[in-house]
Amino acid sequence: MCPIDEHSPAPQGGLTAGSIGVRSVMPPREAAGPLVAPLSLATAHHQDLDDVAPTRYGRWGHDSAAALEEVLGTLDGGTAVVFNSGMSAVSTVLMSLLGAGDALVVGADAYYETRQIADQLAARGVDVRPLTDVARQLPEAVTGARLVVLESPTNPLMRIHDLRECARLSHAAGALLAVDNSMSSPLGQRPLDLGADLVITSDAKVVGGHNDIILGHVTARGPELVERLRSWRHLHGTIPSAFDCWLTRRSVGSLEIRLARQTANAAALTEVLHRRPEVLDLRWPGWRLDPDHAVASRQMLRGGGLLSFRLPGRDHLHRFLKASSLVVPATSYGGLQTMANDIATWPHLAVPPGLVRISCGCEPTRDLVDDVVRALDAAA
Repeated sequence: MCPIDEHSPAPQGGLTAGSIGVRSVMPPREAAGPLVAPLSLATAHHQDLDDVAPTRYGRWGHDSAAALEEVLGTLDGGTAVVFNSGMSAVSTVLMSLLGAGDALVVGADAYYETRQIADQLAARGVDVRPLTDVARQLPEAVTGARLVVLESPTNPLMRIHDLRECARLSHAAGALLAVDNSMSSPLGQRPLDLGADLVITSDAKVVGGHNDIILGHVTARGPELVERLRSWRHLHGTIPSAFDCWLTRRSVGSLEIRLARQTANAAALTEVLHRRPEVLDLRWPGWRLDPDHAVASRQMLRGGGLLSFRLPGRDHLHRFLKASSLVVPATSYGGLQTMANDIATWPHLAVPPGLVRISCGCEPTRDLVDDVVRALDAAA
């Protein structure tokens, strides 16, 4: 698994993904022109009497959305469509592709709100087939299915699914495969290159990276799928604002740098946590001892900044979090600050008390490691 982006595929024109991200914040070069693309807030435009203008009305599309879609599509390896939240992206995929009588196969370890939408579809006549063991159950469950939806790595338990094999099985049965890639981002994993038909990303997380954006996107290669997504967004009014698109495009410029530091911090913390007797069930896909490392190393470009482990009970976990100066108890992940989530507070997950998901931030690695060690010592 490559720790730095220079070794990952060059999506366009020989440039690595990191270089594409940095350059994406710039407008076309002009003499004495700005280095940062300007923000356009226009929602109304002069009526095009000759019917040739690409932009007509802000809900249908706007320049800031188009610019963000261009870079996200390039990084994912397809054509991107942006939405006003990650869940809007998820619901568009599910609602636009499925109707009464269709079959949906969904990982039971996918994001819980994705599964809630699946439950709503079941009430409307969709045959929903949840998988508790994807590798074992998918070959049979996919028969006659229209769509398979998986998340890998999974949130918050950090499980990995073999996406190439899942794509092979899905396509052999005539089904589409959609992969939630929010935990990795396009610089951590490219599901379209692994055979997926659609990749879904909550850009509020790793891509946005500053805890100040709610936005999502779906990327596909087939023009029919892209048009279906855009038509649904047009009709249901789920396009993000120009300002949120501009902020996200800004964030893509630093994505490679942020993800590199977050991955390095996760690697260092994993090695320290592995040696602590009170730490159990340690999971990080970039770790050589992780149960899913073999699969992760074949399909992920980076291990990413998220890991999970268990301490001996919630009281112990809370003492650790209160003793830390750098680990912030908070919902969400992928931001500049290291954040931790007490998973037992999530009512939809039956997990042992003391299980925690840590999203490593961009603090200097030594600072973060020293802080975590001090907090663990204090909690013990």
